[in-house]
Amino acid sequence: MMKKLKLKWKIVLWATAFMIGLFVSYNILQYFVINSWMIHYEEQSVEKKMTTIQNYYSNQKLSSQLIKENETFVKSINEKSETIRILDKEGQSIIAVSEEELLQIPSHLVQNEQFELVKSDDDRLLIYRKPLVSTSFVGTIEIVRNMEIFDGLISQFGFVMFLSGIGAVFLSLMGAFFLSKQIVSPIQDISKTLARIKKFGLEERVNVQPTKDEISELAIHFNELMDQLETSFNQQKQFVENASHELRTPISVLNGNLMMLNRWGKDDMEVLNKSLASSLKEVDRMDKLVKDLLELSRLDSEKTVDIAFPLISPKKIIEKVVSDFEITHPEFDFSFQLYDDTPLAIREGHLEQLLTILIDNSIKYSKDDKRVNIYYRQRKLSVQDFGIGISEENVPHVTDRFYRVEKSRNRKKGGYGIGLSIAQKLMDSYRGSLVIESQLDHGTTVTLQFPRSL
Repeated sequence: MMKKLKLKWKIVLWATAFMIGLFVSYNILQYFVINSWMIHYEEQSVEKKMTTIQNYYSNQKLSSQLIKENETFVKSINEKSETIRILDKEGQSIIAVSEEELLQIPSHLVQNEQFELVKSDDDRLLIYRKPLVSTSFVGTIEIVRNMEIFDGLISQFGFVMFLSGIGAVFLSLMGAFFLSKQIVSPIQDISKTLARIKKFGLEERVNVQPTKDEISELAIHFNELMDQLETSFNQQKQFVENASHELRTPISVLNGNLMMLNRWGKDDMEVLNKSLASSLKEVDRMDKLVKDLLELSRLDSEKTVDIAFPLISPKKIIEKVVSDFEITHPEFDFSFQLYDDTPLAIREGHLEQLLTILIDNSIKYSKDDKRVNIYYRQRKLSVQDFGIGISEENVPHVTDRFYRVEKSRNRKKGGYGIGLSIAQKLMDSYRGSLVIESQLDHGTTVTLQFPRSL
């Protein structure tokens, strides 16, 4: 049954049951404590009276006649709802004193003091017996006290407990409703927000309460998660749009070349060669784009790279990459300055890929000044060019996928806007950083800061 209830009602029922159980347990304990304390108090009072009677008779030569003659003393110490009797050795009552009707109980002789609590009709009687012994007399003093006043107080206490129990149930329900509202309301907000997200999109957010409790933290984390999901969704959407846009051009060129070959290329060698060369160029561009996309997809699936492997010396790898570019781009002046050979915690292939991306970008976006400077010092690798540069507002976005400051001009240079995205991903996976410093029409410097080995 409980499993089918909503969380709100579960909290109300459990909180109310807990509070009622706690209240009942406390009252039961209080009842027994008060009952025990009052009985103990009555016992002490009766015990003092017994001591007074014994002391009174201890200095006299006891006999049944003397006890009868001193009945006035016993009457003087007798209280309301109390009977005092002195019995002889046969159990016969010598005197019986009471301000009201005598409390009738069977006679009982004892050799030692004895307390007894008995039930008589609707009353409880506390009985205290103690031997009264001298050289000439043997008997028993018996004090019987009616507990009706005490029982009346207990009854009133029970009635008060009953009324307070009803009040406790009411207050428990009110408190449980308030508590459930405080707990469930933020959760309901999150649930409603999820429903709105399902209906209207990822822009919806939970209203965070000003309280600094766990539920407000949950709402904050939920909103942060939705921010990340929205950002990721928008990036993926933009990525698909850009990838489709980039692929549309080479596909259109290939389609045009094939149509031209189909019409005239079979008989015209010049058209055939021109179309084949153009088609191969577009195929190469598509091949590079697909490889870059696969590389980005692989890097997305790898959160961090395990860098617990031997350190490498960057000098030989940097010199190799620079040498390759000197061969393929003899018109450029490449300068490599190595200030130290501090080892790096990175795979050789990744370091080569990073440097290739940076130098390739420097070459693409150079102007008349065809210099490219490479610096390495203390796990910091920098590539500097003196080309077209990047405006200040575009610098934060150049590592975004397919982002290009001037798309038409960059397409002519053969770029897709993916290289720096791959470089940024690689540096993130190695827990490093990529910093871009650029000034429009004066050049760009990209610096890779590698972490220490783990």
